[in-house]
Amino acid sequence: MRVVQVSAHYPPNLVSGGTLVPQRVARGLAARGHHVSVYAGHLDERRPLDTWTEEDGHGVRVRWIATTPWTAWSDPRNSLNPEVTADFEEWLAGECPDVVHLHSLQTLGAGLVSAAHRSGAKVVVTMHDFWWSCARQFLAAPDMRPCSLVVDCGTCPCAVDHAWLQRRNAALHEHLSGADVVLAPSASAARVLAANGVDPSRVVVDENGVPASDLPPVAERAPASADTPVRLMFAGGPDPMKGLPVLLESLAALPASGWTLDLYGVRRDTLPHGARVPGTVRFPPAYDRTTVADVMAAHDVLVLPSVMRESHSIVTREALAAGMAVVCTDTLGPEEVVEDGVNGLVVPAADAESLGAALARLVSEPGLAGRLRDSGKAVAIRDFEDQLDGLESLYADLVGPGGAEEEDVVAGSGAPGGRREQAMSPDGLDPAALDAAEAALLRRVLVVVGIRGAALRYRGFLPAEALRLRGVHVDVLHYRDPQVPVLAADADALVLYRVPATSQIVDMVADVRARPRPVPVLFDIDDLIFDPALEGEVHGLDVLSPEEHALWWRGVARYRTTMELADAYVGSTERLCEHATRTTGLPAFRFANGVGIDLAQQSDLARRRERTPGPLRIGYFSGTNTHDADWAVVEPAVARVLAERPDVELWIGGFLTTGAALEPFEHRIRRLPMLPWYELPGRLRDVDVNLAPLVLENTFNEAKSAIKWLEAALVETPTVASPTQPFRESVDDGRTGFLATTEDAWADAIGALLDDALLRRRVGAAARREALLSWGPHSQADVYLGVLRSAAAVRREHGPRQRTSWEPVVDDEPFDAAEGWIDVHPGIPTDGRAALASRVAGLPGGRYAVAAVRVLRAGGPGALARKVVAKVGGR
Repeated sequence: MRVVQVSAHYPPNLVSGGTLVPQRVARGLAARGHHVSVYAGHLDERRPLDTWTEEDGHGVRVRWIATTPWTAWSDPRNSLNPEVTADFEEWLAGECPDVVHLHSLQTLGAGLVSAAHRSGAKVVVTMHDFWWSCARQFLAAPDMRPCSLVVDCGTCPCAVDHAWLQRRNAALHEHLSGADVVLAPSASAARVLAANGVDPSRVVVDENGVPASDLPPVAERAPASADTPVRLMFAGGPDPMKGLPVLLESLAALPASGWTLDLYGVRRDTLPHGARVPGTVRFPPAYDRTTVADVMAAHDVLVLPSVMRESHSIVTREALAAGMAVVCTDTLGPEEVVEDGVNGLVVPAADAESLGAALARLVSEPGLAGRLRDSGKAVAIRDFEDQLDGLESLYADLVGPGGAEEEDVVAGSGAPGGRREQAMSPDGLDPAALDAAEAALLRRVLVVVGIRGAALRYRGFLPAEALRLRGVHVDVLHYRDPQVPVLAADADALVLYRVPATSQIVDMVADVRARPRPVPVLFDIDDLIFDPALEGEVHGLDVLSPEEHALWWRGVARYRTTMELADAYVGSTERLCEHATRTTGLPAFRFANGVGIDLAQQSDLARRRERTPGPLRIGYFSGTNTHDADWAVVEPAVARVLAERPDVELWIGGFLTTGAALEPFEHRIRRLPMLPWYELPGRLRDVDVNLAPLVLENTFNEAKSAIKWLEAALVETPTVASPTQPFRESVDDGRTGFLATTEDAWADAIGALLDDALLRRRVGAAARREALLSWGPHSQADVYLGVLRSAAAVRREHGPRQRTSWEPVVDDEPFDAAEGWIDVHPGIPTDGRAALASRVAGLPGGRYAVAAVRVLRAGGPGALARKVVAKVGGR
């Protein structure tokens, strides 16, 4: 094969872990008889864009191009460099490669991917860091704090500002579409890449290998005794991204003796100004491959306090293989081999207090360092020859018959090059069904909604936002908007969210059915309020009069009628989907409530500030007046906690009737009014423990999504929740939150979090990561596209759904511009009127009572809103 390796930096001009990989690959392939050449950036005093070619003595020709002026992260030509792209394209025409494998591209620019694609070669991109979504490469802000793992969900100023970053990333990802395969150095890095918009079907994990000759031998370790100081070492150098300032600050928590710390490669005169260093800290010179074994044998613990996100981490693996324990931050790569409490300790990044507490444990707890060091957990370092075998096989599959052109590549499938099974759709449909559905292009989607408020954000605006990330045009309209039938006539898919049956909606769906090309119609509702058989299991309806109660259930029947018009159901939880299919026979597809960009950015702003000073706080935010029974589940445990901890407050948001158990603590209870959605992150940030109780063994509650965990997770506030299926799915008990069933379990979990600040930080940080990586907007986009394509396949294969024995319940509600108004681009209000509109949209009852009671004709929606507010005592 003819193979080109491309790297922004390359030895001997610049030697680092990232630059050695393309050099090893190039030389290894050349030694196996392939024709290999390299295109590399060069940093020196030469004239910019000067080019020259050298033979490297190992059968590889290197084409150098001077790129020195564009190393600044903020320089536009660091990201897109048209002159370099033109030179590369011209040079590539003479090389005629079968495969172009691009590595780091800063200063060369993302345009090289498109140029490689245009050449006709197969294109492989290895993302050694996060440059494709973070101009600073390592997801660390200029103030040396970690950025949001999903940059669209963050507010980091990056190299210029956040708006600049988003424009840059959009341009880069257009070029990335030319790649056939994207390689990630670790499974955790692969998750981050996919969550930032890299097509997960093209992502493959390719862990970096180390030549056997470069692996340090395991030196004999001197036995440690109880009187021996804990020997710590740091090998990150003076770069603040590697966490040296955080490490130095953390040392204030350590006792005066019982430990030593060697800062390899750090000179005392390079320390941050004003840094105070105890006498137990030493400054030995940097070690090399010939001395690393002896250095690691002379220490007990490697401290890796990185602020930057590490896509891999060879030094972590070397330390563990050498019999050391590791204290690392939660920066991805190291965590893949460091198991907290087993062979090391993991702490939140850029958190000197947490790092200090972990190091102090090692010094003060007898035998802890030894137990971690002697855990026996095996850590293998991949041999480079194995990596080269995988790459060679991958290249052959791409260019040869029966390769990746005929097979899908699945993220996380291991070393590249082997056969892989096709990815399945979210619902498990055979991929052939999806292939057939591709003919039904999803260019325009119409989402028709029946309510306003918070639920609309999750089920209407967030899917629309996600689909727009994939280039789909989406309109979100109220069911009484006169534009509904106009836009429905042009839509490629129609989604009806909480739309009650009206004669106008029935006629509109019939018109959609009459179109020559089959258009899927989906019904979405995020509560079990489509089945009249559930009367008696819905909490909170006691605030309604008998007439309103009857109207509420008429509304349920109208939802069911609209549902009967659809080809498929889309729901937020497994129980909803199961119940929908069992009740109506509709095929059901799962689309969980996820992370919206606006809420995520508001949460990121809240997260980046310290919690408001004051006592420890337990928080419960009910949202509506229908959660009294759920609160009763946890009230006895909360009362116990308040009795045992007189310095703890309870914050209650929204409308809630509490019981007698809390009366003795009323002076420590802060009752908060209903809040606009954009103020909720700040309140959640200010509580230390968030509660999400639900009555168990209740069909209605089992169908509720885990939004309370999700919203708290975004501001790194840990949650204790009831173990309904959605919470079991979201919460890894003890790691991303806690699940509790009994009073003792609730009290123990709440108490443990209140008593341990490090535990709160660790659980909160882990919860935020999981929320962003599993339910971020790019991940949601892929899921929703899968839902629409699956529904299209159902529609194409089975035709319009036949009406069941259900007796329709339909009212007449003409289209009306005034009645149908919603804010289709909801954001943070900038004036009082907008704030009022947002507040009215989120009134209690919007989730249940308003959904059906809105059919009251008299007085219109304004009078109805006033009526509901008066009933529940709101403002």
